Order: sequence, then structure tokens, then C-alpha cells
Amino acid sequence: MKQTLLLPAFLISLTTHAQTYLTHANLVDPVTQKTLPDQTIVYKDGKILQVGSSTRIKLPKSAAVIDATGKWVMPGMVDAHVHFFQTGGLYTRPDGIDLRKYKPYEQEIAWYKLHMEQQLRRYTAAGITTVIDDGTTLALLQQRDTFTNKDYAPRIYMAGPLISTDYLPSAFNMLPDPDAPIYPVATPEDAVKWTQREYPYHPDFIKIWYIVLNPNAKNGAEKNLPSVRATIAEAHTHGYKIAVHATERITAQLAVEAGADFLVHDVEDEVVDDAFVKLLKDHGTVLCPTLVVVSGYFTTFGGHYVPTPEDISLGDPEQLRSLQDLNHLPDTALVKRYHLLAQLRAKRNAQQDSIRNVNLKKMADAGVIIATGTDAGNIGTLHASSFFKEIRAMQQSGLSNWQIITASTLGGAKALGKEAVFGSIRPGLSADMLILNADPVADLAALQKLESVIQRGIRLYPDKVKP
Repeated sequence: MKQTLLLPAFLISLTTHAQTYLTHANLVDPVTQKTLPDQTIVYKDGKILQVGSSTRIKLPKSAAVIDATGKWVMPGMVDAHVHFFQTGGLYTRPDGIDLRKYKPYEQEIAWYKLHMEQQLRRYTAAGITTVIDDGTTLALLQQRDTFTNKDYAPRIYMAGPLISTDYLPSAFNMLPDPDAPIYPVATPEDAVKWTQREYPYHPDFIKIWYIVLNPNAKNGAEKNLPSVRATIAEAHTHGYKIAVHATERITAQLAVEAGADFLVHDVEDEVVDDAFVKLLKDHGTVLCPTLVVVSGYFTTFGGHYVPTPEDISLGDPEQLRSLQDLNHLPDTALVKRYHLLAQLRAKRNAQQDSIRNVNLKKMADAGVIIATGTDAGNIGTLHASSFFKEIRAMQQSGLSNWQIITASTLGGAKALGKEAVFGSIRPGLSADMLILNADPVADLAALQKLESVIQRGIRLYPDKVKP
């Protein structure tokens, strides 16, 4: 990549106030799903000013120019489902596997707070310029604000603690604010009270954990529906969008009928019908499929988690190493129990994977808005690196490269109604762009052939921003 204008280090900060011309790019446009050749993108102060043919946009003599000849430029990517109160390592969910006698959960809390900057750097190095945290703690909502003006940090949107329908894992029931990640609610009045509890901390949206423990999913979903409705009505009254965890068809349907804006998982218990697809389209509800998160748990529990190349290059090495710890714990009875659990769940997991894949393909082809998201932070789903595993899973479900690129950019912006802020390369939007050495439409592996990241108008290089 040729940088036409070279400036001394002490003048670099001045370039953020001058127009920059990114010239002769192959522009990958998720809005039209076309690649536009020989385009120039003009940006200043973090905003895109002009986009058009390089033959029509004239360069001032003193312009700062990035020559993108032979390169592809696309919007920065969005991971629409992460959790910073989870590390991705073995010890992060004591409700899934309780290893607090080996590592107290208080150490996990301290770790994720201390290492949030490093996790954010990993996202930027991966080309992910926006992350959406679908449920966190009040402490992390406050910590979010310390990264607002950091060049290395992606844009961060966060929900506060999960509004959970009458369910709180026992491992979390002793955690007080500001470190509680879950607020259980038993009544609509509880739902309103705990939703309002989050407002002083300025969440970007509200998240409902629509959990059904009743073996009869319909009865359980209808029992908890009044609390779901109360939360949605309360949040919408105050201008907050609502994300809902709903993995059953009935909970997803009832949530959308009640006004949910964003479903953060695919339906896994049955293949959805045309009426369900129409419901999502009519309501403009965004779907984030999170195809790989379950496998992260059970390959780890089974003792056979295999790191991907991205885990090694982008994942946190300490948390990656922890995924092998189960095989070496002295409690051999516990180890055997979890190995057996993984074996017993294998058939069910495969069936649910198949259903999720069918549903994703059906809904995407029908025009439901899809947003790529990983549920990163859960055991075996490392921050930043898991994004590429998720993309490959979406590909295996039958989505085209264009569908995946759109879901990974514009779809993520639409999840929170922010498509006028980021998600495409248009005048007035944030200058969040990736300069790639190969064509991602031809081969999604090109997403990792990342020359540089332009994040809010600041050009960053992956190897330099990565911790």
C-alpha cells in the first residue's frame, strides 16, 4: 500500500483535521451488494464526506492520499453479540462448570476488567470496528466510557445486566452490583424496577434473557410473557431498543409479537415456518444466529477443543490455554463427568446445529435482516478470533459471501438501528473501513488479508494495534 503523503510524527495528529482521499479502491458495498471499481472515498474528522468515481473526484495538490490501487475497501465489521463480563476461558461460567475451588470467580471479575483494553485491541486488529455487548455489568458500563476516545478501541454498544425471566444461576446469586450480570424478575413490576435500575448507567439498549425451564415450552413462555412485555414497554417508552435471548420458536415468536427489536440467537428447537419468517420481516426484527457458541462449550468439556489459526493469532493466549485445563485437573471424577456429558449431548447438539442452519438459510433468503455475532466470552468462544469461525459456520449453512459480508457490516448496524452511523461507506457515516489485499466477495478468507483498518478516520495497522 502506497501512502502518497508522508508526514513527520509530530504532524500526524493534524491529519485528523484535514481531508484524506482514499483513491482507486474497489469498493465493496453491502447496500447494493456490488463491488464498485476505481472509487475514491473522502473523509475528515472521522466522517465520510464524499464517495464516487476516481475520475470525477479531483484531488487538491496538498491532499493527504492513500492509494488503494489493487486493494478492496469495505466497511468495518461488526460483532453483534459479545459479552465482556466473560473471558472465553474455562473458568468464566461457573454455572456451566463450577471450578471456583481452583480459580475463585472474583479473580475472573478482576481479569476481565484489567484486560478489557487488550480484548478491544484484538477486535480492532481483526477488522471489527464495532462490538455490541448483549448484557454486561454496571461496572463494565462505566468502564466502557473510558474507551470512547481511544483510537485503538472499536465502537462499543452495551446492554446492562440481563433482565432474566425468573431465573438466576446459583453461581451468580451472591454477586452484588456493580458486578452482577443478571437481574432475575418474577413479575412485571420487578421487570420495570430492574430495567429502570440500569438507566443511570446509560446502557445503549436493554437485553431480556427469556429463559424457559418448563419442559412444556409454550406454558413456560406464556408464564413469563407478562414480564417480557413489561420490560419491552418500559424500555421503548424511554427510547431503548430491546434485544431478546430466545432459542425456542415460541419464545422468539412471543418476543417479536411483544415488540423485540433484535433476536440474539437462532431458533434451535424446530424449523420455522413461513408465518414466523413473515413475522420477523413485518416487524423489521434483526436476527443474530450465533452458530458456534454451543460447540465451544462441548468441545472444551469433551477435552478436545482445537484452536483455530485465528485463536492463535488473535485470541487471548491465557484464556486459550485455559481451554485445555480440564484434562489436567486433579478432580478426575469431575473431568470424567464432563467428558461423558459432552458425549451424551453430541447427538442433540448436532440436531440443533442442523435446525439452526436450516433456519438461518431460510430466513436470510427470505429477506430477514441478519447480523453476524459470536456470543464471544462464553467458554470456548474467544473474543475477536471466534468471529471467523462464525463466518465459516454461516457459509456452511448455505449463505452466500455477499449475504455474510452484509450481515457482518450493515446487518450489525441495523441490529441497533444505527445504519445512519456506521455499517456502509456513505457520506455522513463514520469513516470505519477495512483495506484488504484480496477480494472478500470472491473468497471470505480475504477478510483476514487485512492491510489496515480505518477506524473513525484513524488509520491503524493490525500488527501494531494488537496487544
